[in-house]
Amino acid sequence: MLCRGCCCGTTGKHPDTDHQQQADQLADAEGVALLVTECLGNCERSNTLVVLPSAAGRAAGGTVTWFGRILDPALTQAVADWAAGGGPGLAELPVLLRPHVQPPGRHLAKGGDADAITAAGHPAVLEPTA
Repeated sequence: MLCRGCCCGTTGKHPDTDHQQQADQLADAEGVALLVTECLGNCERSNTLVVLPSAAGRAAGGTVTWFGRILDPALTQAVADWAAGGGPGLAELPVLLRPHVQPPGRHLAKGGDADAITAAGHPAVLEPTA
């Protein structure tokens, strides 16, 4: 899930980030389905990406993983590579991404269930296809 709400993806907040390149980089990642969503409520930690576990990842105990401050191509590629490599439950989280793991956005923290997000129940998902 690539947030493109009020703060994520804006040149006003992050003028040194190529937001279109970020979206293209994720969309071009083999084995990853990218969908874009409106605000996820993590504006103070934008740009936000959320990776859902695949069915196999869920079966292996993987859960939804939220990332914040993903603002450069190396971090974007690390998220894409991790998702393509199996993502939550199937692939070890890269060291580079560990400081970027964040809690769910305010919309979910106020009573929602971050693990209940599904491709059918939310307008966007960045999910491994394996």
